[in-house]
Amino acid sequence: MPAGRHRASRANATGMTPAAQPLSGPQFDRLIGCAACHTPNVDTFPQGQIHKLTTDIQYTQCNTCHNRGNYDLKTMTFLQRTDHPLLTDRLQNYYQPIAQFTKCEYTLDCIDCHTRTEAMGDGDIHSNEADIQYIQCKTCHGTPTQLPLTKTLTDPNDIAFRQAQLNPVVGLELGDTVIVTDKGEPMWNTRVLPDGTYQLVGKATGQVFTFKPVMGSGCTQNGTDQSSAYCHTCHSVQR
Repeated sequence: MPAGRHRASRANATGMTPAAQPLSGPQFDRLIGCAACHTPNVDTFPQGQIHKLTTDIQYTQCNTCHNRGNYDLKTMTFLQRTDHPLLTDRLQNYYQPIAQFTKCEYTLDCIDCHTRTEAMGDGDIHSNEADIQYIQCKTCHGTPTQLPLTKTLTDPNDIAFRQAQLNPVVGLELGDTVIVTDKGEPMWNTRVLPDGTYQLVGKATGQVFTFKPVMGSGCTQNGTDQSSAYCHTCHSVQR
């Protein structure tokens, strides 16, 4: 096992052992601290573990902690994954057979949607993930009656430029209009195009996606319901 790999139990500040212990297998290997996310797992880099930090965080890195199994409602127990996720199959890596999902949920990487505040926290202690997660479908797609929230970049010191410099997959310029979250955070890898369509560049892949807002599309959804099950009623991928 390479030095620094996180396999052993570590007590937290209260002296209690964390509930989410690392699983066995190279697909779950990760470092600790900042490097747990920002230093890629050896499986995703053929040249082996690299000693540097990166903001190019692929979904396989998130999988070292997340997507670890499913809940069995009959027995009310959590069943851990026993298979080795296939690095070449994003669909199987992201979602297991029982799950419903939309195409964007597995073609994008986790960091394309979830913000740094969702991933690293906002300075407060929350009782569960749902309390800190606030990105919804409407963040990028809007609703039948409202376009996505946007912001035109007029300040050269805007944090959007600093974030884009750390992961230079897009060339932001003054005057660009980007999507922002309900909390005002710039989704710096997005851009509103002159024809009213939207563009998103994958932070880990550099792949360019274009999409249109819900408003004006004829969609009859209830814009106030942003639960995944509600959107999946019409937009889930069949496999």
